Amino acid sequence: MNEILKVTNLSVRFDTPEGLFSAVKNISFDINEGKCLGIVGESGSGKTQTFFSITGLLSNNGACDGSALFKGINLLGKDSKKISKLRGKEIGFIFQDPMTSLTPHMKIGNQMIEALIYHEKTGKREALKKAKDILSIVRMPRIENIMQKYPHELSGGMKQRVMIGISLMCNPSLIIADEPTTALDVTTQKDILNIFNELKLNKNITIALISHDIGVIAEVSDDIMVMNEGKLIEKGSCNQILKEPKKEYTKHLLSCIPEWLN
Repeated sequence: MNEILKVTNLSVRFDTPEGLFSAVKNISFDINEGKCLGIVGESGSGKTQTFFSITGLLSNNGACDGSALFKGINLLGKDSKKISKLRGKEIGFIFQDPMTSLTPHMKIGNQMIEALIYHEKTGKREALKKAKDILSIVRMPRIENIMQKYPHELSGGMKQRVMIGISLMCNPSLIIADEPTTALDVTTQKDILNIFNELKLNKNITIALISHDIGVIAEVSDDIMVMNEGKLIEKGSCNQILKEPKKEYTKHLLSCIPEWLN
């Protein structure tokens, strides 16, 4: 099985007025092509900063060490311009809050085609056609109408579908989804997770799914990585983590899943 991302000895730190803060502490993991790795842990466990560091999205006071090989290319050894060419094209990123991640003054259609025009120099007419095809994949209703809408005119679930659609526009090999079901109702959450499963199974897209909710992680993931206070606590297959967790912290997370979901 092909390894699409291999992270080795990754550490992330921030220079703060109170001193140096270690957000991620010497972690290593990998993701195979066409699989989903679920990254779970409480807020502040280092989940998001792990992937911000890999994709060049750390804040100005942040720094990282280690290596992150994406298709054999060390992302941590690339400058910001080279990383930005990969981000949005080879690597799609779905940010945490669909309510604020979309540009409020741009119509949905124009936001959908931005990355495709930037990365692949596609003409607007062709880009809009692809945007409609992508919105169909993420099960968006009334596509022609939605393309003319502004973000504030859409529901939370529709905005999240748009965010997933934007991440798919350049046919990425890897999608990083940061808390993609936060603030969505249970029914909409289920719809979004079903879309991720379809992308993985039918499009062979590799997914890194970040969540504090191990119930959400369990719906899509082939493997699960548990983090706490910047450390990798436990990693294994979804079945092994859910049925035979080795660490007390993992057992604590599992105890938070309602019985009717087990």
